[in-house]
Amino acid sequence: MKKKLLISLLFLISAKTFAAAKIEDSIKKLNWNGIDVVYIEDARFPTYDMLLYFGDGALSDEPGRMGLTQHAFNLLDAGTPKLSQKDILDQFEFTGTEFSTDITHEYTTVAMSGLAKDINSSMTQACSLLREASFPADVVKQELDKERSELQSLVANPQALSDRVFREVSMSGSPYSYPVSGKLKDLDSYTPAGLRARVDYFLNKVKKRIYITGPKSILSVEKVLKEKCQFQGSPSDYVRTASYKLVKRSSPEVVFVPVPDANQVQVKIGRFLNYDEIGDRRLDTLASEFLGGGFTSRLMREVRVKRGLTYSIGAYVSSQKQYGRSGIATFTKNQTINKLIEVINDSITKIKKDGITDEELEKSRGAIVGSHPFKFESNRAFLAQLLYLDHVERPYSELFNFNEAVMKYTAKDVAKKIDDVFGMNVQTIFILGDKTIEKELRKLPGKLGKMKVVDFKKFI
Repeated sequence: MKKKLLISLLFLISAKTFAAAKIEDSIKKLNWNGIDVVYIEDARFPTYDMLLYFGDGALSDEPGRMGLTQHAFNLLDAGTPKLSQKDILDQFEFTGTEFSTDITHEYTTVAMSGLAKDINSSMTQACSLLREASFPADVVKQELDKERSELQSLVANPQALSDRVFREVSMSGSPYSYPVSGKLKDLDSYTPAGLRARVDYFLNKVKKRIYITGPKSILSVEKVLKEKCQFQGSPSDYVRTASYKLVKRSSPEVVFVPVPDANQVQVKIGRFLNYDEIGDRRLDTLASEFLGGGFTSRLMREVRVKRGLTYSIGAYVSSQKQYGRSGIATFTKNQTINKLIEVINDSITKIKKDGITDEELEKSRGAIVGSHPFKFESNRAFLAQLLYLDHVERPYSELFNFNEAVMKYTAKDVAKKIDDVFGMNVQTIFILGDKTIEKELRKLPGKLGKMKVVDFKKFI
């Protein structure tokens, strides 16, 4: 029985990998009323997945009302003139429809999935939210009060607080540092009229694109999108671009954020990547995998396995169309914070000095090549990959030829990328922990940068 089960699992994995390898041929480009559509036929199950892309995001928010875009889309289900929030949620639940939104600085997406037979009725309801959401004041107040309470208690969640503060600190000087969700001071500025106007702007003036997969029957939703959502594309539709002065740092900095009663220190090391620093994203992936992508990564071996300074540590390079960011994230005990930072610094410096071996690289290469097919595991995830490539104006071949490209990079390529992106000479070393560790932090070597202490409250 076990043997049969193993054979079955291997067959399923092989079949999925084969399907992923051939799926490029099944991608069809359509045009619905002037809007580009990416369709992948998938008749294996009677379900659909859809992503609606809007070519603008939180960068469109105005000073004094930052975060308005995210709240406008997140509160679409607050109510319409005909339906209460409960009615809306009940209808989606009845059809098993998932409806969600996601906002970045550069673009916005609305995601839907459900049974293929319900796509037209569910899309009709979604269109009514997009076109008719009235943002009832009592519901909006209730949701904002809840969010206000969560932000005010964020200090009780050091990891979430450190994520929020580090992002703004490390991206200081760029247009992308302010939180997409806004801050406490912004919440009082949101009005039903302002929220409605924000959605109307995206519907009527911003470029849209549609990504959809499922059986052929779901293509009937074209009529709903045209008549109910009133979607229409035009060459004049707006796509967000940002002009900014390059952020250049000539030295590292240490930023300490004291919080009360913390028995653990959150540590993040990273920096903002200008548009001219965004290179081959596949090389970025390999470099971050080698440095901090798994149990065999360089930092994991040096920090955890050899010295027991943390339980986990990871590294990443992420990029959008016009900017990127790099980071190393970990945590440690109050007593070992300086040692942790010194080991990370020494590990990265050693890569620059001594390089890396082919044997070490092969472990990382094998890990990302082996995990790559899982990007095709769910239809939603796969559509998101295509959407991202279109947004950053890169060919789909980067996704399908990923393994082939990764195999071409040398140990020298990876070592140079790590030094270019993670080199400690220009990083923000961010530490969030109990105020009692400040004295110890001031003993860090001067080469790691001057230390400044900031209040977390200004970031909430």
